[in-house]
Amino acid sequence: MALLCYLGAGNTHESGKYQEQVAKAIEFLKVQFDAAEEVGDMRQTNRGNAGMYTQGLVTIALCELHGMTRDRYIGKAAQKCVDYIMRTQNPQEGGWRYVPNADVGDTSVVGWQVMALTSARMARLRTSPKSFELARRFLNSVQMNNGAYYGYTGPEKKASTTAIGLLCRMYTGWGREQEPMRVGVSYLSSIGPSRDNAYYNYYATQVLHHWGGSAWQDWNAVMRPQLVKSQIQQGHAAGSWNPRDPHSNRGGRLYETCLNILTLEVYYRHLPIYQRRSVDVEF
Repeated sequence: MALLCYLGAGNTHESGKYQEQVAKAIEFLKVQFDAAEEVGDMRQTNRGNAGMYTQGLVTIALCELHGMTRDRYIGKAAQKCVDYIMRTQNPQEGGWRYVPNADVGDTSVVGWQVMALTSARMARLRTSPKSFELARRFLNSVQMNNGAYYGYTGPEKKASTTAIGLLCRMYTGWGREQEPMRVGVSYLSSIGPSRDNAYYNYYATQVLHHWGGSAWQDWNAVMRPQLVKSQIQQGHAAGSWNPRDPHSNRGGRLYETCLNILTLEVYYRHLPIYQRRSVDVEF
């Protein structure tokens, strides 16, 4: 997660103020990649609930690095990680969860894998159209109101999973003309940024940023000053955010800080896909 923050600000192992830190992070990932029991499996010993989250995050980082530098070794490693994600998708239901080919997927884990596959596609790595087709099948299974709202493992109207579901829809082909997309964005807009759920903010901010217009302007007018104001200014924790997210009991200060940085980097990390198409692909 920390590496993604550095990449989002334009730092790589070849350039930038923090290229030394990025280079060390890449070296660590290389060691983990080489030690994997199965090629491309970056879960390592973390085979619990967090394993596939790790897989998605590492894959996104490697794909972004490859896209920024065209480093051949990183590109090869990224491709192997992408292949592992596609290989571990449930071949019938289309989802991902805590273990490879899980019978029941969940929207949270699916979100990271879809973002990883999208990052791979943008970095011109190989992805299978079938993986995106299967992801759409999973999204159909957890949607409500024709795709305006999304649940965790089944249909539900829940803000956090709706934000994830809508972002996945954007990356798997839905455009502004889709009425459920408009309804879902209006739903997130009516709720606004959360004061204590960084995970929801991370996804919802991307959705609103891609949607653009007044909805994004209104969202950003609340989200940005809220995050800037709540950042610690003094003491040993200066620059970080206090852990307040529901998942911070596991991720702590680093998790909270990374999510908030990634949320603030949305301005230059992602091109608004409905204004300038950042994913040039046919579905």
